[in-house]
Amino acid sequence: MKKVKLIYNSGAGQSKFTYFLDTIIEKFVENDIEVSIYRTNQNTNLEEFLKDANNENLYGIIVAGGDGTINRVVNIMMNYEIKVPLGIIPAGTSNDFAKHINMPNNFSDCIEKILKNNVKPVDVGKANDKYFINVCSAGLFTNSSQKADKNLKEAVGKLSYFITGAKELFKFRPFSVKIETDDEIFIENINLFLIFNGSSVGGMTYFTSDSSIQDGLLDLVIIKNCNLHELGGLVAKVMAGHKLEDKNIIYKKTKNIKIEKMKGNCDRPDVDGDEGPDFPLTVTCVEGAINMFL
Repeated sequence: MKKVKLIYNSGAGQSKFTYFLDTIIEKFVENDIEVSIYRTNQNTNLEEFLKDANNENLYGIIVAGGDGTINRVVNIMMNYEIKVPLGIIPAGTSNDFAKHINMPNNFSDCIEKILKNNVKPVDVGKANDKYFINVCSAGLFTNSSQKADKNLKEAVGKLSYFITGAKELFKFRPFSVKIETDDEIFIENINLFLIFNGSSVGGMTYFTSDSSIQDGLLDLVIIKNCNLHELGGLVAKVMAGHKLEDKNIIYKKTKNIKIEKMKGNCDRPDVDGDEGPDFPLTVTCVEGAINMFL
């Protein structure tokens, strides 16, 4: 009998996945797939559960949670060179990467898609010694998912990120960076930068057609220091899904990025909604790094 490892975060999103757990298991069993379940939180040893996955004749590793839970699984897969296909059930708050790969919001529909066994190799980003599947970022708004109150997240979902970001807005100060790509160097005073493997963050889609997890490249977005009126206009454009063409935006597709913080204060960079490595950053795209149900 085929097997899957099902990992779920009971505290992700608004904790709704646990109510559907029996239904999800039944879907797999109906297709002759045995389910091994792992309920994860900050205190559990997820590495021990996954490290021997290559030797267990698995159909797949299925993750039900948000971008942070997916990130933890991806880091283990990369560190142990696990080639078992990864499947995602969007059960978090904003589910940015699941949105990028067009996973259905309905959990049962996700399983149906995974059972079609359309497995493709996808890229993974690497920032210093930590991997990311969706985005590495720093600056204004970028760590709202870390700072958002847990009770607020459970009550209003991804709206909590906007509320948290708004509180940070008036005390934020720009910082200066030196950013080096494969063919260009930027020295700028900026509000934030985002390095995408996927296409959205905090529930907002930044790219609709150009961003790919199979092109061997990362999408770099730098938003320069600008006044609040201009910044508000940029946010409005982004929320409306417009292309990122503006005098205050630098956009590049590149494989390698080096970032040095020169002046000013900035929180530690964020990777997929969790705390990432500190500056300076060396970021690269690891092409075709893991297999995924798409």
